[in-house]
Amino acid sequence: MHVLPANPNPCDTHLHATLQRIDQLANQDVEMTAPLSESSTFLILDTNILLHHFDVLSQFVDDAEKHSLPIVVVIPGVVVYELDGQKNRDGLAWFARRASTWLLEKIKERRMVKGQANEETCKRSGNWKIRVPGEVFERMNDALILDCCLYFGRSRRTFICSADKNLCIESTTAGIPTLSPTRNWSSREIAWTIFREYGIIDVNHFGSYKVSYRDPKTNAAAQPSAPTTDSDDMMIVDDDESVAEVPQPSHALDLLHLQVIDHFTRLLIELVGRVGGPEIHNCKYGAAASQYAPQWQKSGRPYTGWTLQEIWEYLEEKRKTSTTSPRIDIFLSKPYSCRGARRGQDWSRRDWDVALMGLARFAEVWEEDSIGESLGVLEPHVEGIFAMRMRPTGTSTF
Repeated sequence: MHVLPANPNPCDTHLHATLQRIDQLANQDVEMTAPLSESSTFLILDTNILLHHFDVLSQFVDDAEKHSLPIVVVIPGVVVYELDGQKNRDGLAWFARRASTWLLEKIKERRMVKGQANEETCKRSGNWKIRVPGEVFERMNDALILDCCLYFGRSRRTFICSADKNLCIESTTAGIPTLSPTRNWSSREIAWTIFREYGIIDVNHFGSYKVSYRDPKTNAAAQPSAPTTDSDDMMIVDDDESVAEVPQPSHALDLLHLQVIDHFTRLLIELVGRVGGPEIHNCKYGAAASQYAPQWQKSGRPYTGWTLQEIWEYLEEKRKTSTTSPRIDIFLSKPYSCRGARRGQDWSRRDWDVALMGLARFAEVWEEDSIGESLGVLEPHVEGIFAMRMRPTGTSTF
């Protein structure tokens, strides 16, 4: 029977707890926010998509949620266990933590992402975790992912999303259509593959290809290049309403910095939600707030939509930490989004060290394992980039 193994390493406490929580949520008898329709599609994910193509996946989910598309992204239970197995892998631990933190957030929202429940299986045992006589241990995890696909494929149109060629061949043989990453893979390409037969989806509303940071020791990111030409099957409705195309970063520090911003912002928002209580969940925002209210309350937005400055202001009101230069909230702000915010390559090595050490002290003050653990697995990537022979800023390091 598959059970998340005990976690003897105190450096992995938060990741282990996150994956356990995902497994628990998957087995709660709670419906998705939007009920399934006859046109709903299931998209089953393999572990390699979460580890190596996370930014494309998360962009697709954001785009699909924005347009309320009838799709449910399903995380097979065995994929959660495989993420746990990456926690000590050189280079992959950072990506496993990014993926698991995002998964927990999305599964808790119950909008478009769900975990596989124990009973959502075609196995005779009625529980995907319980092995049945005759099961072959070799490539067992792939078999469990395919089992998940076959279960959901019973009732709705179902795709598997994987970079594993053998698994894709087996899925195709079993009648499950496949979706695999291409060189310039994007949210737009996923949308086109899944929804092109409906003829009503304007794929220009979905994000185009963006280069992402990957561990240069194992799998360097692809060079930015022009998106592939749109197929005639793709509907082009109104260019003014399509996703805005912006210049893409190509420097390794820029790419890693964007991941750092995304991941630690998510962890800080999670922290605010835990420590805030009724003060932030039930308070009056915007015009209803007192003129003497703090900026985060005057913003008119719930805490999940706060800026880094508002998040930091709120947390600093609760527990004061030492001020750094650069300030942590500025370092963790998207480039040019506020005064002083800049690209990753525009921060010096000293700036990176000071900001991340300040964040580590913040984690100690708050006893926040999620931040401390993430900093530990991030460090080799920062060290690796600064150890590389860097090209002039503004150009690619790959």
